[in-house]
Amino acid sequence: MQKNENNQTCRKVAVVTGANRGIGAQVSRQLARQGIHVIVTARQLPQAQQLVDEIVSEGGSAEGFCLEVSSPQNAHALCEYLRQHHGRLDILVNNAGIAVDQWVSGFDVSLDVMAQTFNTNVTGVLNCCQQLMPLMREGGYGRVVNVSTELASLTGMELGSTVAYRTSKAALNALTKLLSLELKDEPGILINAACPGWVKTDLGGDQAPRTVAEGADTIVWLATLPAGAGSGGLYRDREPYPW
Repeated sequence: MQKNENNQTCRKVAVVTGANRGIGAQVSRQLARQGIHVIVTARQLPQAQQLVDEIVSEGGSAEGFCLEVSSPQNAHALCEYLRQHHGRLDILVNNAGIAVDQWVSGFDVSLDVMAQTFNTNVTGVLNCCQQLMPLMREGGYGRVVNVSTELASLTGMELGSTVAYRTSKAALNALTKLLSLELKDEPGILINAACPGWVKTDLGGDQAPRTVAEGADTIVWLATLPAGAGSGGLYRDREPYPW
């Protein structure tokens, strides 16, 4: 890996949460192919290390980190690790998320499931943004991508159910917009949300029409936006998508 005289990474550094499989793994691969050093995070380090080994075998640069996204202490430890070993953070992809109430009625979903889902899908994202944003601000540059879903779009809601997952992602969309407004005087830092579509993953199932590569495309595009690009938007297929 390329180093500068202070033994810190010269290439861009990306953190991808929930990166050990599915869309997160594919985003990590695609970023690494662009010459970006990827911090592959997962709840269990061996899960992350398998992808790290794959990326390195293909000539990319990556390392694993054990991360529970809803833990302030854990996310702060990641920030300090990045500061000590790389001196920067350029990209944060908040991909980690859960959906444990698929097709369950809102009148039947348990409050425990609601709390668990919001803890990962909303609080976990906010936690990572809070703990890692100082590094982006120090560098005056950052790209934050929050992985959402078109199922959370208020414009497109025509069926009920899956209330915990969908309301958590709707809250994530609002969080994306609100944080972008707080960053309006820091034009080097952009934050957007992405809808990957219905993708063949453990969550999407085998009937999904999209490959993980197709699902990762808009996320990687947002993670590598040029200077002056938009912030505070929701995108699908590299195009704005209605909230």
